[in-house]
Amino acid sequence: MAVKESYNLTFTAGALLMNETCAVAEVFVESGYNWEITKERAFKENLMEKDKVSTNKRFFSLVKQRIDALNETELDILVSGNNSIRRLLLLLAICKAHALVFDFIFVNVRECFFNMHEKVTHANFNEFFNEKKYIHPELESITDLTVNKIRQVVFKILEQAELIESVDTGILRRPYLPEKVEEVIVKDDPKWLGVFLYSNNEINNARSLYE
Repeated sequence: MAVKESYNLTFTAGALLMNETCAVAEVFVESGYNWEITKERAFKENLMEKDKVSTNKRFFSLVKQRIDALNETELDILVSGNNSIRRLLLLLAICKAHALVFDFIFVNVRECFFNMHEKVTHANFNEFFNEKKYIHPELESITDLTVNKIRQVVFKILEQAELIESVDTGILRRPYLPEKVEEVIVKDDPKWLGVFLYSNNEINNARSLYE
């Protein structure tokens, strides 16, 4: 069996990071997409809202990964959108930058939703993680404590993106995608609609509509 590219687990440093990511994205666009200027302003203006330099650097690196994962149109929507739109784009950015989060949502969370299970549970994540060990050997050496941290952050992302009601209940909510957002995502790659609990048929229909 072919080994897939290693999972990027840096997302455990923070969940949705809405305020930090949007603040940096705004500066990035204002600077003409110049990361050097953006980085300088981010630290000068403390856009990460952290006290320690090392923490600021770690969070900035994480936010940069997510912003870089978006194309220019998606980034413009993130910067200009309201909070509801921003949550959608931030979840998209996280899934594009961190394949583990995407894989969990695309397969396991969607399965729970379309099988009318109402909610996603820690047991669902544990099953997903154990299955992924067979094709992601880098997961084999991860301690139970780290697995718990990964799961905690994944569920926090789902909560803050409003894909679940709360971490405690895990009750699923399918977000509403405005037509302009749906179209931009399809033109990027229709598979990303799965992040927002679209069925395979709905993804195919959207592909036919916009492509």
